[in-house]
Amino acid sequence: MHNRLIVVSNRVPLPSADGVSLGGLVSALLPSLEAMGSTMWFGWSGQTASAPASVLWSTPHRVSARGVEYVTVDLTEREVHGYYEEYGNRVLWPLLHGLVQHMAPEAAASYEVYRAVNQRFARALRPLLRPDDLVWVHDYHLIPLGAELRQLGWHGRTGYFQHTPIPSVEAWSQLPQGVVLADLFSAYDLIGVQTDRDRVNLGDILISEDTAARVAAYPISIDAEHFREFTKASAGSAVPVEWPDAEMVYFGVERLDYTKGIPQRLEAFERALISAPEMQEGARFVQWAAPSRTGVPEYQAEREAIEAAAERLNARFDDPPLEIDFEAYPAEAVAPALEQADVCVVSSVADGMNLVAKEFAAVHSADHPGVLVMSDMCGAAEELTDALIYPADDVDAMSAAMREAYFMPLAERRRRAASLREVVDRHTSRDWLHEFVSDLREVLPRTRVAATYVGPHHGTPDRRGVTPAPRTARAR
Repeated sequence: MHNRLIVVSNRVPLPSADGVSLGGLVSALLPSLEAMGSTMWFGWSGQTASAPASVLWSTPHRVSARGVEYVTVDLTEREVHGYYEEYGNRVLWPLLHGLVQHMAPEAAASYEVYRAVNQRFARALRPLLRPDDLVWVHDYHLIPLGAELRQLGWHGRTGYFQHTPIPSVEAWSQLPQGVVLADLFSAYDLIGVQTDRDRVNLGDILISEDTAARVAAYPISIDAEHFREFTKASAGSAVPVEWPDAEMVYFGVERLDYTKGIPQRLEAFERALISAPEMQEGARFVQWAAPSRTGVPEYQAEREAIEAAAERLNARFDDPPLEIDFEAYPAEAVAPALEQADVCVVSSVADGMNLVAKEFAAVHSADHPGVLVMSDMCGAAEELTDALIYPADDVDAMSAAMREAYFMPLAERRRRAASLREVVDRHTSRDWLHEFVSDLREVLPRTRVAATYVGPHHGTPDRRGVTPAPRTARAR
């Protein structure tokens, strides 16, 4: 690695005495970042403070561990509320998943706070950058960051990766600031998305054809071998809750979020039990739903919907078939649970990738087969084609897939499990990281007459003097 990599994300995994607290994507990527030996990870510390914003942002916290320098800033309560809770979680999150009915119109007024936080991120980061650094910005919280850095005179290679799905242009048009945000992508030299579907959708949304040509699909993955280690460690070998003694255990595990389709999943299982009485004796469902964004009204309503669906399902049968747990468990507990599950149900209404599907595939094999039931709106469905894939908006089709999993012959389960495991072993999170960074390094330098200037925060942006060199990003 000849260039220092600067990773910028909303939250930063701060190191502790025992190392960084690992989980999800961080546990998969961090070994690669440490191996590079010259990496900075910049972003919000996750902490709030009462000092004025100008004070908080003037002195970032810096700590180094195993070749990675972690640089963080605190936010004020007002910034967390406006930037993260309101505009991030109540406007952009539902919009990007195409669920415009969940957008909160009143939260769009927090756009100014969202932009102000991105501007201060840029002001805190810019003095730390060297001319040959590669800056890699992650996800929707920070769409404006590239443009803010350009305005401060940063000319270096800057990439962006979108972890969520990209909605249709019709859904995007419901965003009051949609034109402005679309134009802000022009500050990036390379834009990564999860799937070809996302690449096409973002190309339709972007104002500039040159910017659209810089979009490429880089499907994210996991470190499968590393994840399997969690099933072998003695401390994490036991599932932390009582596991049903049943012929076939169905399992769902994710954050409690309305994008995950958990109420529909429970309804589909209920229909499967009714239509296939044999399953009433042999099938049980375990659902883990970790509380998320508990202060957001839409998430409170989703928990109520899940609890109502769970109560209805268990009341329908003499022997309640569902065990539901609203606790958050670490990878050390999730991995053995996925390994013990016979069927994993991933029912996302929309999802960028859904790494749980790949984690389930990683811990099963021809010798220990499991069946993956997955909606076609999960990004992983483009790769894990030997899952039982159903249309995301069809509860009957999901129920039919659950029945198919129950009655599937052993030879078929083994064939599918071996195929899914091969996919996740063949392309890992390390491959994903190195492919994006290598492509960013090879991007043709773009001549900039002046730094990108983004004008008023509403309406059409005023752009001055950006002269890009034409290039075509690889479509994967």
